[in-house]
Amino acid sequence: MHFSQVSANFADKFFEYVKQAHHIVITAHVSPDSDSMASVLSVYEILVNKYPGKDVRVLYSAEAQDNYRVFKNYDKIEFVTDIAERLNQTDLLIMLDGSQFSRFSVSPEKLQSISHTICLDHHSSPISEFSLSLVVPSSSSCVQLVYLALCGEVIVTPSLAEIFLLGILGDTGNFNYLKPNQTETLTIAKKMIEIANVDIQEFQSRYQSIPKRAFELLKELMKNTVFSSSPNWPDYQYSFIGKEVIDAGEFSDSEIGEACGIFLSHFLRTVTGFTWGFVITPRSSGECNISLRSLPRSVSVRDLMERTGLGGGHDRAAGGSFKKTDKDVEVTSITWLINWLGNHDPVLS
Repeated sequence: MHFSQVSANFADKFFEYVKQAHHIVITAHVSPDSDSMASVLSVYEILVNKYPGKDVRVLYSAEAQDNYRVFKNYDKIEFVTDIAERLNQTDLLIMLDGSQFSRFSVSPEKLQSISHTICLDHHSSPISEFSLSLVVPSSSSCVQLVYLALCGEVIVTPSLAEIFLLGILGDTGNFNYLKPNQTETLTIAKKMIEIANVDIQEFQSRYQSIPKRAFELLKELMKNTVFSSSPNWPDYQYSFIGKEVIDAGEFSDSEIGEACGIFLSHFLRTVTGFTWGFVITPRSSGECNISLRSLPRSVSVRDLMERTGLGGGHDRAAGGSFKKTDKDVEVTSITWLINWLGNHDPVLS
């Protein structure tokens, strides 16, 4: 059953599935970000308090993200190579911040075989078939949907309020990405700030400091930045990290992700005349991740990822992955994408 708006009916059906389940797993898309992390932590907090004694686990197809260690129940998260291999006996799988099984595992068919599946998401991508789903693209974050849909009778503690703030601030870029129809987010954020009794700058300093090793990778991204153009497309900026740099420094996927996130937030879309761009980074699996950002009235990077078959996301922020090859995948990935741009027209939004 699918819902496109928050309702009491959705909440009733959600908790009915939880009551009937014996072994529950909560997860979010691969490559955790602040919103997905906040979503899994908030749902876990809600369930273990509402149903003490239930077997509830949090699994992530990712490396540990130690900067989030300051948040309650982070230590309960199991970071694994792929969640599909760890779902024995699971009879309810709750998937957050993604509405396609392929966003959670390299073996999506194993996830689909779970007897009951629930999805909460706010992306505009095509929606897989779940037992129960709530997908509201107008929501500024997935964790906001968690709050509105599941917290009707929940007392929001200061620690839970901080988790909601983590996701809201992360996916709105400290409110920079909010649209006129998303002002409800400001009201929710105000309430969470009051409950948590925090100063935003001090709060974010707990989990947003830059490790020295991530800074080394950030310098590599700056050095490899290219400003380019393709026929019919707005001018764009891209960068990459070569596998040889990763191997030489033995950098982890987590460190690569941190450096990429900083570069995306502070340096992509900020150069005059270059309204969109992407970053390609290798992973320990042999694949390459691609992360894209754009400004309003520029390229819909969500559409770009969906048409290439690489991934999905939002119009302004999206991502995907290139499969492992026997070549320098980051170099061949850039060449492939630029060739694709030359043969297709953009969708602007």
